[in-house]
Amino acid sequence: MKTKIMLAVSVVVALVLFSGCDESSQVKTGFLSDYSKLQKESDTCLRYVNDEALAKYSGFMVDPVKVYLRSDPEGKLTEQQITDLTNYLHTKILEAVQGAGKKVVYQPAAGVARIRVALTDVQRSSELSMLPQASLLGAGIGGASMEAEVVDSMTGEQIGAVFESAKGPNIPLANLGDWTAAKNVMDGWGERFQKRLEGSR
Repeated sequence: MKTKIMLAVSVVVALVLFSGCDESSQVKTGFLSDYSKLQKESDTCLRYVNDEALAKYSGFMVDPVKVYLRSDPEGKLTEQQITDLTNYLHTKILEAVQGAGKKVVYQPAAGVARIRVALTDVQRSSELSMLPQASLLGAGIGGASMEAEVVDSMTGEQIGAVFESAKGPNIPLANLGDWTAAKNVMDGWGERFQKRLEGSR
């Protein structure tokens, strides 16, 4: 009985966190300089991008990833784990910029944009991912949420912004007991950002 109750509660939590991020359900942290241009791209993503403006930038400053966690999974996120996750995401963004043939720069200048990212939620994989019912619904699988924007390094004008939540691969035991699911989500964010930069040429 206790196991069934735990499963039910976890399923509810998972559905609340990952059922969507339309304008009515989005939890704004205040990190983005402007939320008004965001539009629903999918059930888990709000996005705004001025591709024409983005194409004009050849250099990108990548700020350290901020942390605005809406919840601490089971109260077990240590400072080291937070550092590891934010460093991992920061590395993925740098790789995306370089992979798209753009320059990583460290000073504001004409033709340089600034990338700002905040990790707003992270879900650790749990033993619940072992259960078939939980696997089907995504409970216990783990994942992450973030807010990010690209702004002109000189004027602060917003060129693009995104609010996104995602779960890791729906594979029982694959992510058990670590943060692999959250990192898999970050891998996806980096790959999509690189493709966006490549497509804006």
